[in-house]
Amino acid sequence: MADPLTLAFEHLAREFLARHPSLRHEWRDVRSRWQGDRRDLVFQPHTPQSPEVFASLNDGQITVGAGQSHDDFEDFGRGLSDEQVAQLAFNRLVELLKENAYISG
Repeated sequence: MADPLTLAFEHLAREFLARHPSLRHEWRDVRSRWQGDRRDLVFQPHTPQSPEVFASLNDGQITVGAGQSHDDFEDFGRGLSDEQVAQLAFNRLVELLKENAYISG
């Protein structure tokens, strides 16, 4: 079963994707005995010049990025709830989708 942070982010992402059905995306489950399992949300580049926009959901951490750059979101003693961390990561994902012309806004 997914951890609460992953579930909170997935809820936000699935609501967003329902409102943007034209966004080409894929959920990928990546299994690893050494690094731990993760779930990736990957948006397919819409032009050859567009970077791939992604979110990687690990236990207690979400990595959001485009191309080779990324930001990590986790609590690490800051007193944030899983929902707050998920919202921060989701907001960054939407920013990247806008910055890279996947969506308007």
